[in-house]
Amino acid sequence: MKKLLVAPLLMLAAAMAIAPVAAQEREDRPNRDLSGNFWSPTEEDYARWRVIDGVEDGATIRFWPWALTPDFEDYLNQIIANFEATYPGVTVVLEGQPAAGARDNIRNSFAAGNPADVINMSDGWVAEFAEAGVLLNTDEALGAAYPELREEYVDGAWEKVTFEGVTYHLPWYLAFSNVMAVNGLIAEELGIAAEDIPTTWADAYQFACDVREQSGGAYYAYSFPWGELAGLGVLNTFIGEGIPVYNEDRSAVVFNEDPAAAAILDEYKRLLDEDCIPRVSLTDDVRDMIDSFSQGEILLLQTGPQLFRLVEENNPEVFESLFLGQQFVGAANITSIGGVQTLAIPASTQYPNAALAFAQFVTNADVQTAFSREVPIYSSNLVSYEDPFFTEGGPSLTDQLRPLAGEYFSTAVNTGILDFPQLAEVEQIVLGEFQAALLGVKSSQEALDAMASRINAILAAQ
Repeated sequence: MKKLLVAPLLMLAAAMAIAPVAAQEREDRPNRDLSGNFWSPTEEDYARWRVIDGVEDGATIRFWPWALTPDFEDYLNQIIANFEATYPGVTVVLEGQPAAGARDNIRNSFAAGNPADVINMSDGWVAEFAEAGVLLNTDEALGAAYPELREEYVDGAWEKVTFEGVTYHLPWYLAFSNVMAVNGLIAEELGIAAEDIPTTWADAYQFACDVREQSGGAYYAYSFPWGELAGLGVLNTFIGEGIPVYNEDRSAVVFNEDPAAAAILDEYKRLLDEDCIPRVSLTDDVRDMIDSFSQGEILLLQTGPQLFRLVEENNPEVFESLFLGQQFVGAANITSIGGVQTLAIPASTQYPNAALAFAQFVTNADVQTAFSREVPIYSSNLVSYEDPFFTEGGPSLTDQLRPLAGEYFSTAVNTGILDFPQLAEVEQIVLGEFQAALLGVKSSQEALDAMASRINAILAAQ
């Protein structure tokens, strides 16, 4: 049976950029406001929502969200109905995509010359397509052309992923990546109170071994989703610990020159070798991590609250015991923006203004607030956080987080813009060398030197 859990905040940032899971039936969505302007819009709403100029009359655009149909199809269809009423003469065709193989499906659509006009991408995917020159520059299309609209977006989300300093997406919904849930059943059994749980990774390493010893090997404190490819995992961890990834002009990576980087990998290897964290951390992804936490063998789960529902579905007893704790942070004490779902527009679209209008519409404050009522995600539009839904909160675990969201996302930053060329290859390099160190195939320093050398060869070739 798997035993694992919590990933470091900065390693989870990209991994948590996944679609909402475990849809509720419509009647089980008590936060839905059927009298609100999303579900019952007026002519005044349509006029207020009409903000993009030059939208092509007679345009038909295709929309590819992933992992949202059929579970959220009524919400998506309402978006389309509202948009078509806002911009008469434009038709939107919804083409929901499955989660499995979504990135490859997008690649294949571009290769075939037939991508949708508005495409939902996880933040870790965007740079690959931007580098290929197939995406619309949204810094120009919206940022420069409509600066008042650009100001509404969370800065950290807009800047989450760039290529050569340019943004090629509109941020859609966000994840709270620094929420720590504690299994109250284990905490009670071991006599661990919230104040006993460390708040820094420097202290959390020994805490993992202490929990293992205190429980007689019955429980782990946490684990890591080190099998997750996207997100350049350990490089984000270095940023969180204040270790520079790049040199001053960003022409080369230099993380291997800081002894603290090797020390982190040495600590990870020690935790594995001493069974302070489960060995399946090497291959597990975020979903595996949450599933194992749900089995009741892990004390801590640090993840986005939109994923707590998985725990509730898998083990209601564990879910009912959960309480919130302080997240672990690195030495740099960075508030990470966490996961970002994005909307990207192909540069080849026949209807760029209509596509931009739709992407902006999906990400406006009213539409995103309505989505937050459907499932515990968070809006990339700061205006959303003025809504009473966010300011007032509620009794549940996720309700308690909503009043914190406005301040959190207004101050959260991108932990470091890692906009490598040939991103997919860099991801493989980082993961492969990282695992070589943890398996003892190479020393930590050897693995970091090889990682840096291979990445710098890619940078030098540009």
